[in-house]
Amino acid sequence: MSSFLAKTTLLFSSSFSFHHNHFHQLALLTPLLRHSLSTQSHQPKELPFIAQYLISSFAFSRDRVLKCSADRHLAAIKSSERPESVVTFLKNTGLSDDQIKAVVSFYPRILASNVEKTLKPKVRELMDGGFSGELLVLLIRYNPNALERKDTLSRLLFWRDFVGNNNEVLLKIIKRNRLLALFDIDNHVVPRINLLKEYGLSNQDIVSALQIGNCCMTTGLDSLRQKLELIEEMGLERGSRMFMCAFKAIGTLNKDHLKRKIKFFMVTYSWSAEEVYAAFRKYPNVLSLSENNVKWKMDFLMRKAGFESRNIALQSLLLGYSLERVLIPRYTVLSALQDNGLKKKFSLLNAAVMSESNFLKRYVVPHEKNVPGLGEIYAGAYGGKLLR
Repeated sequence: MSSFLAKTTLLFSSSFSFHHNHFHQLALLTPLLRHSLSTQSHQPKELPFIAQYLISSFAFSRDRVLKCSADRHLAAIKSSERPESVVTFLKNTGLSDDQIKAVVSFYPRILASNVEKTLKPKVRELMDGGFSGELLVLLIRYNPNALERKDTLSRLLFWRDFVGNNNEVLLKIIKRNRLLALFDIDNHVVPRINLLKEYGLSNQDIVSALQIGNCCMTTGLDSLRQKLELIEEMGLERGSRMFMCAFKAIGTLNKDHLKRKIKFFMVTYSWSAEEVYAAFRKYPNVLSLSENNVKWKMDFLMRKAGFESRNIALQSLLLGYSLERVLIPRYTVLSALQDNGLKKKFSLLNAAVMSESNFLKRYVVPHEKNVPGLGEIYAGAYGGKLLR
């Protein structure tokens, strides 16, 4: 019995000693293990090849390259062979380094294009269609994704004919509407042109609108119709010059934005809907001005120049002039003339619409003898610059 107890005690003692040492070793290893795992988990994952390439070759930000890496065409690039072949091809086509950087920045996927099967045939087709030299270079610069579309040439030919075979105008509208050559002519473009013509716009009016970035060709057809209907509802007649001005003014704004801006004038300045419409009819750009821009000018006109809010609605063109370069300096001069008995009444709007030279000739130069320092007053209000 005593022998059994002795063996049992020895076995238990040995077992305890083993486990104790084992746990002690684990206790020592645990911090090291934790540190190792923590280090591994915090080590940044290696970026995909295309991400590294875009950072090193085109100075893309890390956030931007991660988004690009999600593109399956770019993600498939595992070496510099294809992107370098694209860059070389673009250089040989005539694009400068800055232009190539702009192309890749706008359309990174072009780096995944097959030069022999896609880019060369498309460029050759464009050249055969009359788009060569500087014209070709700029077309690629502003609309690189068109190089991957099969109907690019026919669409460009349509637009060149639409703008009267004026390459300069064509480039301008493509620069302002960089997806223009991607839209199907029959199913997308023609219905929008026909709708615009229903409201009295000519081809030249449409071209003029496109040159300033009007989104009439990229917006939904229903949205475009609603915008045209809204202009008409605000009292402008189809086919009139002001209808066209209004269309150009709000062409880049969506319907929700327009509704918010109308509400802004009604809530902030207690204008009625009809007063907002009246302001719009006189100066359509009033609805495209930023709220801060409007607030600064309205504050000056109401607090300093003595306008009532509703009267500004009837002279909304005032809101289109620079506060620092036109409204403040010209009001300052007119007010000085009135204080000196040289003007009983004056119209700030009439003064604002004048050219700088005409304003000086009419209101400053003739009265400098009667109002000493009038020129300096005007110059000070104009930021210290008196133009003669």
